[in-house]
Amino acid sequence: MDIRAILALLFTMLVWGVSPVFFRSLSLALGPADHLAIRYALVGLLFTGVLIATRGWRIAKADWPRMIFVSLVGFTGYNLGSAFGFERINAGTGSLIIGTQPLLIALVGIIAASEKLTPAVIVGLFTGFAGIVFLVWNDLGVTGDATQFLTGCAMIFVSGTCWAIYAVVSKPLSQKYGSLPVTAMSVVITSIALVLLLGRPSTLATLAGMTPRNWAEMAYLVVFVTALTMVTWNYGAARLPAAAAGAFLYLVPPIGVAAGALMLGETVTGGMIIGGALIMAGVAIAQFGGRLTLGGGLAALAAVLFAVTMWGLIPVAMRYLITELNPQAAMVLRLYPAGLLAIIVCLFTGVRQIAWRDWGRIAIAALAGNLGYQILAAFGMQSVPASWTGLIFGLEPVWIALFAVVFAGDRLTPWLIGGIFVSMLGTAALMLGSTIAPSGDVSLFGLVLVTLSTMGWGIYTVVIRPASNKYGALPVACLAMAISALPMPFFVSLDFPQTLAAMNLTAWAAVGFVVVFGTFLATSAWNYALGSMDSSIAGVFLYVQPVVAAIGGILLLGEHLTWPLVLGGALIILGVAIAQFGPLIRKAAAPISKTRLSTRREPVMDPA
Repeated sequence: MDIRAILALLFTMLVWGVSPVFFRSLSLALGPADHLAIRYALVGLLFTGVLIATRGWRIAKADWPRMIFVSLVGFTGYNLGSAFGFERINAGTGSLIIGTQPLLIALVGIIAASEKLTPAVIVGLFTGFAGIVFLVWNDLGVTGDATQFLTGCAMIFVSGTCWAIYAVVSKPLSQKYGSLPVTAMSVVITSIALVLLLGRPSTLATLAGMTPRNWAEMAYLVVFVTALTMVTWNYGAARLPAAAAGAFLYLVPPIGVAAGALMLGETVTGGMIIGGALIMAGVAIAQFGGRLTLGGGLAALAAVLFAVTMWGLIPVAMRYLITELNPQAAMVLRLYPAGLLAIIVCLFTGVRQIAWRDWGRIAIAALAGNLGYQILAAFGMQSVPASWTGLIFGLEPVWIALFAVVFAGDRLTPWLIGGIFVSMLGTAALMLGSTIAPSGDVSLFGLVLVTLSTMGWGIYTVVIRPASNKYGALPVACLAMAISALPMPFFVSLDFPQTLAAMNLTAWAAVGFVVVFGTFLATSAWNYALGSMDSSIAGVFLYVQPVVAAIGGILLLGEHLTWPLVLGGALIILGVAIAQFGPLIRKAAAPISKTRLSTRREPVMDPA
């Protein structure tokens, strides 16, 4: 794996993710018509040079109708919908709607190119479009002008549809002449159409009155979005498997949401995160669902979904207990009953005779790994919301892979290095965001403690694995849980009885949930699922866990959704995906391009 290719794609995603902010800013400042006329006058000049350099005008007479159609309907329609749509809705909402482009491309491919309609695509389309409906319906009530909001959402959706038409219908041209000459010719035709359609005498006055900020934003769109990312996208896509390159595109919507909040002061709503999660889940199902074979049927699927949902809600319940009581009491109430329950399970199920060396391994895993994880997490969550904690817990698979290299002799792969790098960028975004945009319930020290706690769980998993393989996962897990509970009396304060007496029904329900549902039932369901499906497939569902934690914190505890949470969480999840599934994606037979769900030879660049 080429690290430079990963950096090139990360740069490309950052540029594309921020671009809706400048689309909206220029449409508001100049008006969408003058914004497009001025921008494409500049873009047209730039790509005329590209056209001359590539001799892209050498297109057969029979192909000109297709070229004109994709340029006027696809490229021009995309730009008109985007410019006029972003005038009416915020950049974050528009970014999430644009995230449906791969689904629209799949749909257009089925209609126009007779591509196969698979069950994965059907489920992906349904999930993604349900996300759009939820996004629009939820935010409709908080907008000042419902008609303008709906019109803007419709325009952005139509712009994505136009781009899908361009991507599908231009495929034969790109295969015949190459993507760069076809893109250059399309941009030149679009530029002529937009300048003739939208240019007015007043456009010159608008041009003369542009501020330095307007020019900086225009330069960003012309130079970075149009020209530079053409180079960086093609560089990265050429050096990574198409599916791996396509996975980076999941960064664009959350970056757009975070950029809108940071640069334009837009409000990030719960509807945006839930709708956005559904949209990205739909795209992922449509893109990768056909490659996954789910064994065990609906029972295994229900079991794994139950497990990851319960685990995702643990940070929510623990955050509530920590804020209502204190970290020590919350930790004792979680670990001590769980330890007693673990002993009861061991007595009923029985445990094989364990060698002294393996007892030492289990004890180290329990005390240095699990107990260390619990202590650091409890005290860290005192100043970190559940939504943030859940996303940081998403780092655990990366640490498990890294400690497997350190302690178990596993091979250090370029995918793991890249995944750690991207995940650390996400953690840095969370920590930097807590400093730049501080809020009363997030502290840098708490974030450090929660991050260190995930390392403890990584140590636990790697150290205990040989014993689990030797004696069975359930007995060893119960023994480790019982050992973890042994030091709990040291954390019991003198006022602990008064704390118990003052607990309300909700607090006791949270304790019961953490011990019974979040620990034993979730673990049992997970082990059942692992017995019915491949572990790599089950691992995909772990990405539900941080999303559940974020949604639970926002809906149940009233936490705020901020740009550091969106951006940092997206980077963490992407880093884990790179580390876990990069080698699997590389081995996959059918590559997936940036803008298509079917195989193609050359990637299509994002629109200017």
